[in-house]
Amino acid sequence: MKEKVQTIFETGEVVKTYIPTLTLSWSRANFRKLTLDTKVETLLSFLAESFEEMGGVPKTLVIDNLKQFVEKPRTSNSEALLTAKFIEFCKDYDIKPLPSMPYRPQTKGKTETQNKVVDQLKNYNGKYKDLMHVHEILAIINKEDNESISQATKFPRVFLLEKEKGDLNPLPRKEIRQKYHLKLNEVKVSNESLISYKQNKYSVPKKFIGSKVGLSVKGHELHIYYNNKIITIHQISNNLLNIKNEHDLMYENYHKKLEDKPNETIMNEMRHINYD
Repeated sequence: MKEKVQTIFETGEVVKTYIPTLTLSWSRANFRKLTLDTKVETLLSFLAESFEEMGGVPKTLVIDNLKQFVEKPRTSNSEALLTAKFIEFCKDYDIKPLPSMPYRPQTKGKTETQNKVVDQLKNYNGKYKDLMHVHEILAIINKEDNESISQATKFPRVFLLEKEKGDLNPLPRKEIRQKYHLKLNEVKVSNESLISYKQNKYSVPKKFIGSKVGLSVKGHELHIYYNNKIITIHQISNNLLNIKNEHDLMYENYHKKLEDKPNETIMNEMRHINYD
């Protein structure tokens, strides 16, 4: 887990992100994802998505002592105490968990080394348009990393990955896998590049006009996802319009409408836009 990766947008906004990494032992192929938290549901969703991407399930999963998965670390005299949700996940995927011992870097060095690759994201700070742009850059970094030659194996990771897939267990049935997908409420993005939440409107990047996006409320924030990737965050407010600068929606045009018509009229018009 690469924690609290500072991401800076062109607007100057700073967002702290997290990059979990799953590294396959033989091929050294890496699977990475950008998240905004490290809740157990988020990390289990990352693992489930990674297994689907690779088309199978490893027989054994070596994990660092993340508190989301491990209540009590393994020692030389005792086994680790795992969390109930992680135990259920391992049973559903027929995978043997193997928590690493504290202060034993050799057991987790493969992933620790690969976490350094994530530092390349810092090179783009101040140039990111939005969160979707960060996803895109991370995907490029990950692709280049997997196409590179591993110092340990002297082969490209993607080459060995194709051979390693043959040793993976099959994925569990779809009903089981869906348990670990993020639980999101779907809404459609309007032609104004807005979505509706509790009668108020929140902006998303214009590229998602007409698409269905997922909503998740976390504290006082509205998190908006596309294909299980976080694309923007809004502070939940009582304002009718909530438009972020980076979405480039010409905020002043919306307010001109408010000036040209009685407030109650425009509020009713905006609230009754069809988002289905």
